[in-house]
Amino acid sequence: MNIVWTLTIIWIVSFVVFILIYFGYFLLIFALAKLKGKKTETVDEFTPFISILIPCYNVGSVIDYKIKNTFDIDYPEKKFEIIAVESGSTDNTYPKLKKHAEQGKIKLIRQPKRLGKPSAINKGLEECRGEIIVLTDADAKVEKNAIRELIKNFADQGVGAAVADVIIVSGETTASQMNQLFYHYFRQKPRIWESELDSVSFCSGHLLAFYKNIVGKIDEDILNDDRYILLKTRSKGYRCICEPSSHAYEADAGNFSSQITQKRRTTAGAIQGTIRFKNILMNPKYGFFGIFILPFNFLRVVFLPFLLLLLEILSPIAIWTLLPSDWMLWFVIVIISLLLCLVSHPRKVFLSLLYGIIVQIAVIIGILDYIFRRYSSLWVRAGSAWDEIAWKT
Repeated sequence: MNIVWTLTIIWIVSFVVFILIYFGYFLLIFALAKLKGKKTETVDEFTPFISILIPCYNVGSVIDYKIKNTFDIDYPEKKFEIIAVESGSTDNTYPKLKKHAEQGKIKLIRQPKRLGKPSAINKGLEECRGEIIVLTDADAKVEKNAIRELIKNFADQGVGAAVADVIIVSGETTASQMNQLFYHYFRQKPRIWESELDSVSFCSGHLLAFYKNIVGKIDEDILNDDRYILLKTRSKGYRCICEPSSHAYEADAGNFSSQITQKRRTTAGAIQGTIRFKNILMNPKYGFFGIFILPFNFLRVVFLPFLLLLLEILSPIAIWTLLPSDWMLWFVIVIISLLLCLVSHPRKVFLSLLYGIIVQIAVIIGILDYIFRRYSSLWVRAGSAWDEIAWKT
């Protein structure tokens, strides 16, 4: 067998493995959720006293909207408190928060130095009176009933954390629109199925509730505080579920550069958090989450980008070798036809593929960031210049 056919066989095997891991997971998690899924026991009238914690860094342009948005929630007025932690902002975030604190609307904690979001969360937890903490990003807009819908799940004794359904408010750029589409179909949908089966594979700091005594303090060198909360909760034997009727909105990062920065950090943080709780991996003690959800999620993060890179490198060789075959010709025709049917204009096919490649590059760089320790837990402001527009829509 010559080298060309050897490389072609490697391409075929890699392609099959990629399809099985990537798309096979979605099909399997859907099937298992329907066959083995468990219903969370919710109680609409369950309204314990809660602490709403808002870590803040350079959010002066939106913080007034955030405070008003939080006060407008559909939750008993005397059963929640709002605690804002301002961490070394260089804009007008602190003066604006101070005004709200003087009016008695919030409890304000100030960290003069920028220490990072985990540190800000820990500082806030020290002052929280509620048994259940509702963590929400300062640039995330929540629906009026979002927190009530989230909290009702804690009536189930097996639930230790609950995350809202995040809706990305996309901008006008292609990168933003593609990210919104990708997040909805490839992240949020599977997360709901994971929740039905056991626990979600990832959380979102946009709107996340958890028991204070279960999580305790967050490791302050951690990159993804929301992932840490998820894994800490599951390590204690409690589920972390997604509530599809609780909605939080966040403006997308916008351009390709912001997307890459965000995904690099998310990838490095996903690896860091998983390795810190590696005892959960393949451990039947943690049910479907330990033996299936977390391992597959970790595999997709660290393995699939390199497998896809191999496929891209070998594709010209494989197509040149196999194209004379009738089955390969029809395969190419079917794939191209499907792509053209999925969009209204062929140009968007190219842009979609381009976006996928950019995400892949960002993930690979994120993996390398973790390996070579090129990351920091300090705050990174990822909001876009049109945050204010997102709040008004």
